[in-house]
Amino acid sequence: MSQLSRDELIWLEELHIGQIVNVQQFAHALTNQVFLLTAENAQQTVFKRLNLKARDLQARKRELAVQKLASDRGISPKVLACCDKYKLQEYIKGQIFDNACVDYHSIELLAAQLQIIHQLPALHAQPQRLAFELQLLKRQIKSPIDEAKFQRFLQLAMHLDKSCARDILCHGDLSFSNVLKAENQQIKILDWEYAVLACAAYDLAACCCINAFSPDLQAQLINHYYFLHQENLSLSLAELKNQYALYHSVFTYLNELWTVCFQS
Repeated sequence: MSQLSRDELIWLEELHIGQIVNVQQFAHALTNQVFLLTAENAQQTVFKRLNLKARDLQARKRELAVQKLASDRGISPKVLACCDKYKLQEYIKGQIFDNACVDYHSIELLAAQLQIIHQLPALHAQPQRLAFELQLLKRQIKSPIDEAKFQRFLQLAMHLDKSCARDILCHGDLSFSNVLKAENQQIKILDWEYAVLACAAYDLAACCCINAFSPDLQAQLINHYYFLHQENLSLSLAELKNQYALYHSVFTYLNELWTVCFQS
């Protein structure tokens, strides 16, 4: 139990989930530290030690509301308990998708999940604010950065924030490590902390950057998504691709800053 602090164990004890007999950390979690807990009655739950630098309290409350919305639709694990520092949610046995073996079928799957997410009611999440995210990361980075480059992307982010329709609930972090195929073959989407109200190009660009897709894979994802979701889009495919290119450049830079901030 050494991986959990005394305060964490007390919090879990108050939830009456049973005496914990095993703690296993998930290696794929990056922003937060995530653990699989096994109780003496063999019940398993997922415990998250929240990264307080990454999101403030209000953002966590919005995340909780969005995940409840998704879990009510059956596409996300249920949250069992949450406080300012920790979250406990149901554990669903299954397999996380492997981004080392990306093929056309896995791209189709991601496009289908984006389409499902974008049909959820556009509620609870913070409106897109890329400029804020850039400035937040800059404040948290202790090492010097290229100021001219930062200002160039900040201006583009401000333009996108101002022009975005904000009419779609976007996941904002749809990596393969956040897609789970349950034992009953249902697909579950994990980690909603970066959900925002934005537009389709926002989520497509975030997804491609996080998964480090090649230009060919990016084109496959956009084309398949458009094929699935075109009746709900006011943009043509060409317009979507143009909008996507702007978002992709900002997300590429955001990921650079995020890596410096949280992984250096």
